[in-house]
Amino acid sequence: MIFNILAVLSIILLSIRWNKNKTKYPINIDIIFILFPLIFFMGRLFFYIFLACPGKRMQFFDLEQGGSMFLGAFSGGAFGALIYFELKGIPRLKGLEVFIPYIPIGGILGRLGCFCEGCCYGTVTNSIFGLRFPMGSPAWSEQVNKQLISSDQFFSLPVHPTQLYEILAWILMGIILIRIRNKNPKTGTITLCFLILYFLTRFIEDFLRADYSKIYLNLDLMQWLALIVIPICILCLLYLYRDQLFPTSEKKTNP
Repeated sequence: MIFNILAVLSIILLSIRWNKNKTKYPINIDIIFILFPLIFFMGRLFFYIFLACPGKRMQFFDLEQGGSMFLGAFSGGAFGALIYFELKGIPRLKGLEVFIPYIPIGGILGRLGCFCEGCCYGTVTNSIFGLRFPMGSPAWSEQVNKQLISSDQFFSLPVHPTQLYEILAWILMGIILIRIRNKNPKTGTITLCFLILYFLTRFIEDFLRADYSKIYLNLDLMQWLALIVIPICILCLLYLYRDQLFPTSEKKTNP
């Protein structure tokens, strides 16, 4: 929970600082009062809908239990930001793109929290990257339930540290998004590029995730969403830059 709070605060404060120096929209620290409740609620809601087993869904308001799902937190944050922009008279998409380049910083902090908690772990591996999590961790508990290890074993079998893999991906995403922003792209470019990069990362990473159940053709929910979202975003980018990509020659005629 602490890392999640730090993640949200870092995104908001860095975005406000950028906005103050560059775009100068009337975005102030009071946006926290709209974003925080919706980010928390939607992140928890998505987690308990898509990840938590039925017996744990009654723990929704127990802050010491359960977690948060990024897709829900992002949806809640975007919805809250749109409400704030409407109240302040800020262009909605341009306002969102003040915040989006800093989402990777929040993602890094969020995954550090996951790594410390031991959740969002990967599949068992014999590679040099494999890490063992201690007794009581989610990876250890799953392996005990599957009888891969005994309950008196102090550490899990080595698993892919997918939390650390995603931190590296978030770093790359942040660099790419900031470079795109610095080129003053058309409105919508940053949002579309973020969605493409995020879902591409999840599509690849989830082949190594052990905490997401497969739903069809050995793909999980996030991977199926990626197969839908990525092509749509690419098509939107092509349409947005159609004039540059497919210039039409104009014939000049003398009067």
